Amino acid sequence: MRRETVERVIRRIGMPVLAVAIALAVGAVLVSALGQSPIDAASTVISAGFSCDPAYCNLGGTLAFASPIIFCALGAVVSLRSGLFSIGQEGQYALGGLAAAVVGALTLPAGVHPLVCLAAAAVVGALWGVIPALLKAFLGVNELIITIVLNAIAGLLVDFLVNYPLRAEASTVGYTRPIADTAKLPLFDTSTKVGLAFVLAVIACGLVWFYLSRTTAGYEQRMSGEARLFARYSGMSSTRSLLRAGLIGGALAGIGGGVQVLGTNYRVIEGFSDGTGFTGLTAAILGGTTAIGAGIVGVFYAGVTVGAVNGLQIVLGVPREIGSTVLALMIVFVAAQAPLLTRFERALARRRANRLIDEGDTILPPDDPRAAEPVTADRP
Repeated sequence: MRRETVERVIRRIGMPVLAVAIALAVGAVLVSALGQSPIDAASTVISAGFSCDPAYCNLGGTLAFASPIIFCALGAVVSLRSGLFSIGQEGQYALGGLAAAVVGALTLPAGVHPLVCLAAAAVVGALWGVIPALLKAFLGVNELIITIVLNAIAGLLVDFLVNYPLRAEASTVGYTRPIADTAKLPLFDTSTKVGLAFVLAVIACGLVWFYLSRTTAGYEQRMSGEARLFARYSGMSSTRSLLRAGLIGGALAGIGGGVQVLGTNYRVIEGFSDGTGFTGLTAAILGGTTAIGAGIVGVFYAGVTVGAVNGLQIVLGVPREIGSTVLALMIVFVAAQAPLLTRFERALARRRANRLIDEGDTILPPDDPRAAEPVTADRP
């Protein structure tokens, strides 16, 4: 491997790590300002979010909390990598969860019931997710604005349905009928509610990675988002890629709502749209818009959130918002390092080219056969 390639790999790995380290340093300063030791705070968050003992497994609660986040993150990854800058995962998550709750209250066979519920969640999420794709592809409407509006509509629609047509009984808070036992996803630990939902999330990470990296359709998705002109002149349909991104991304976020209902809540309560979709979008960005990265960050995000509530706030008396602040700073610094890294690499390339010119060498493209020859001062 050439020296320049090694240096580039080190920079692309080191810069995000440095951005995360800076965010953690800022969090340490905030914790210190409250009179607590940053080391004690960090160990408390890790213990409360990622430890596991015979009495109670905190890691199980983290994995259960991470399952819908990972699905929403994967939906965001598919959309963002395809050039559809959709932030509508929150609405897709809410409507998918409601669809799963409605189908879950029906009477169906035990082995088929969860599959039908998740299929309903995927269909509803996909239909809601394809709306901004259609408007962008055929009318040129900005998808950011549309998805913001659609999120608000979805949240209000879910609250209306939960409070009126689908309300189970009179109470201070509206909620749907509980799903049937045949619709519930199996649990590995009833105390933390970690179960099949997390296994499905891990499988989904592998499937999305395979789709984007190893299939023709996934290649079209990536090229439509990363090199639109190349995709167009290669005969790839950007419209088809956009619509496919809306459908797949919406289906994944809808399944996220479905696993939350079938594996944890067992019904939809007023206010079900609680920001999980936005958290998934955050995990996708922090994970570099890759399927594997989104899954890892989803677990990390869930662990820090659980640790901030059960550790910082309950044990140390530090506001849990500190954990959210650190995560937000990570996103800001990771997003800022990408353009800075690109400028830095361009500056290094110009400097290397100028050095070769000063040495009397001719700059050749990498695929030129003469580029492999020894460098001499009299090369033409």
